[in-house]
Amino acid sequence: MARLPPAPDLEWSEDSSSLRAAAFDDVYFSRDGGLAEAEAVFLAGTGLPELWQNRDHFALCELGFGTGLNILALWSAWKKTRLPHAQLHISTIESFPLARADAERVLRNFSEVYEISDKLLARWPVRAYSPQRLWFPEDGLSLTLFTGGAETVLSGLAGSFDAWFLDGFAPARNPGMWSPALFREIARLSAPGARAATFTVAGDVRRGLEAAGFAVEKKPGFGKKRERLEARFVTASAAPPAPPIYPYAACNPKRVAVLGAGIAGASVAQALVRRGVEVVVLEAARELGAGASGNPAGLVMPRLDRGGALSEVHLAAYLNAIATYEALGVIDACGVEQRTQNDSAEALEDLLNDPPLPADWFSRLPNGAALHARAGVVKPQAAIKRMLEGATVIFESPVQRLDRDGDGWILVAPDGRALLRADAVVLACGAALAQFEPASFLPIAISHGQIEWGKGPAPAHALTRGSYVAPFDGGVLFGATFDKEAPSSRSDARARNLAALRELAPEIAASIEESTLRSRASERATTPDRAPIAGLLPDAEAWLAQYADLAHGRIVQTETPPPAHNGVYVIGGLGARGLTLAPLLGEVLAGEMCNEPGLLSQLARDAIHPARFLHRALKRR
Repeated sequence: MARLPPAPDLEWSEDSSSLRAAAFDDVYFSRDGGLAEAEAVFLAGTGLPELWQNRDHFALCELGFGTGLNILALWSAWKKTRLPHAQLHISTIESFPLARADAERVLRNFSEVYEISDKLLARWPVRAYSPQRLWFPEDGLSLTLFTGGAETVLSGLAGSFDAWFLDGFAPARNPGMWSPALFREIARLSAPGARAATFTVAGDVRRGLEAAGFAVEKKPGFGKKRERLEARFVTASAAPPAPPIYPYAACNPKRVAVLGAGIAGASVAQALVRRGVEVVVLEAARELGAGASGNPAGLVMPRLDRGGALSEVHLAAYLNAIATYEALGVIDACGVEQRTQNDSAEALEDLLNDPPLPADWFSRLPNGAALHARAGVVKPQAAIKRMLEGATVIFESPVQRLDRDGDGWILVAPDGRALLRADAVVLACGAALAQFEPASFLPIAISHGQIEWGKGPAPAHALTRGSYVAPFDGGVLFGATFDKEAPSSRSDARARNLAALRELAPEIAASIEESTLRSRASERATTPDRAPIAGLLPDAEAWLAQYADLAHGRIVQTETPPPAHNGVYVIGGLGARGLTLAPLLGEVLAGEMCNEPGLLSQLARDAIHPARFLHRALKRR
């Protein structure tokens, strides 16, 4: 399968009022009025807006994003009827994503939703096999787009939905969207009493929904269609699956304490504040920027792998980071030119021949390098200050330990004082993570890095090939060293950075004004597998005891949830990719805490879960 999702083959009517998908010989919406159809078939069919009345949270999943018209009808109704603090979480799936220009050509016909369609078009998702979450906090709404086959996407998700819009092309033309396996996935992800609606009354669809546990009724159709379907989830068709071996749990917190005001802690704070959660950030230092986030600037660029669970994490993180920093106004999107190294030339050539992103994001330069056109340079301090808006930040507040207190936690200072009580705690303190007993099993390693900046000729794009150089503050910023032990001196590290710059960009190195150079050294927290950590902390001793049989290759069958320090979460091990990874991981953690449908697939979540290290330790026994 190609890395880039296929674009749809579109057939337009002369006045652009109708759009047909040539591959399925079917229309995207009714000629009788697409918006009215969405309201009649999908909103009324799922009992909306009445179903979300007096609800603080509501989650809906749509199969068939298409032009986004159903979502706009839903959004419009939500704006008119929601409680002031309520939140709507929409997930939607599309196999053939439309280009923004095509969506705009359709949506300009619907003046009733002009204001919100303009907002959606301004944030239109990138064509990529990557989950993308768009937040519209002023309306209490998040929209998560998944690209791929519906059954494949749903099989990887966790969570529960209160309503479903089933809007794939007609079953006779698109049978993969209406399979018994897909209906079983819908049932698995449905909350008790969940409602579903669709335009089709095909027999296979009715029987498939009924077999999956839905009560199905035919209702009068819209326009020229005589009938449509409404369904209600009444009973699970199969025994519930066994609990996963890694702990995942919501705590629905009102107050969260975040330990660490670097980019990781700030990202968690931003994600929780937009959900209406009170956030208190405790920072041991006197001011922002004590750790690696104190560097004057850093690169945001992607790691693009061929496959595997981590490839999903890294691509989603990159798209999320660019969207986040653009919205905050803290990125210089100068582009990053990725040049080949001997050990990576084949992988980069493979990427260029089969790109995972469209040409306005990723392309080949005449010199054979890859250009990440939307990547660039971020000033961490500016980003962190914006992200912490709405949170309370307390400096010079080191925390010695965490004490359980009923359903919450008390944070205790080194002198024994109780600093704060919170419903949940997020450890985002980099190299200091493992000092806390719940996280003491984590194999955090420290690498030392130094960067330099000063006067010199700035490149048109940032350049990278192991080391990097980027335009910064009218000059250049370059580096960075990677040392397991602290270098003997900053001058030694600077000499190595200058040598690396001469290899990467000799013309820039030759014109550097060395007398103007400034240096900064910092520590990075890394993990043995070079993957980040984000998730609920397991109770290591109890977890190892419960799953001891895994060491002998036996399957552990238990209904007991994985032991965990409920309410204590961790984000860390970001290494040199903190600016790129942190915004996504903060969003993932906040969503888990607040019991929202997942953003990443279960495989991707497991790949970054802190319990993976305990699991591997058992396998090595």
